[in-house]
Amino acid sequence: MEKKAFRERTINDFLDDLGSRSPAPGGGAAAGLLGAQACALAEMVCHLTESNKNYAQFHEKAGEYAAVFNMARSIFLDLMDEDAANFLELMETLRSIRNLPLEERQEKQLEAFKKAIAVPRQMAQTMSELLPSFTNLLLKGNKNALSDSIMAAQSAIACIQASIINVKINMKYIDDEFYEHEMKDTITSWENAVSAIDAVLTYQVDL
Repeated sequence: MEKKAFRERTINDFLDDLGSRSPAPGGGAAAGLLGAQACALAEMVCHLTESNKNYAQFHEKAGEYAAVFNMARSIFLDLMDEDAANFLELMETLRSIRNLPLEERQEKQLEAFKKAIAVPRQMAQTMSELLPSFTNLLLKGNKNALSDSIMAAQSAIACIQASIINVKINMKYIDDEFYEHEMKDTITSWENAVSAIDAVLTYQVDL
């Protein structure tokens, strides 16, 4: 019997699966949940901002952000399932290619690890592109929900950092100079995005 998508399970069901002996869901799905929670929390702050007359100048932007965060939340929930499926596929591929000729085995292994990287890469990229919105919400959103804005930003950062770890751990098994160079530059861009919002949290946000 096929299991329900993670978004259709209870929180406790997901945590039971996460805490089980099964290798998936694992860190990738957990990173996706962090991303979804970050977006949901930011969405809440947007609604609290656009409904408060004291933030009239930010109402339109808050409404736009709310829609974007809502859409991104759904993306992260879908990526949770995709990551778990890709990891199980990777494990099956590694088992099935053991007796293949070396060149064919290396080719299939390369493809499998690149596919395993695809989801954490998408998580990190998607969240990195959202960080300016999280930052603007920290600085201009409803101050009565500042702690929620901070928690949303911190969860977003954690999502990116966890995704970077998942990318790097799989990169160890990839022998492709061009791909490695491309990923190194991409990871640096994600880390720079995290550093930028972390600086805002450290120097511009006071509870």
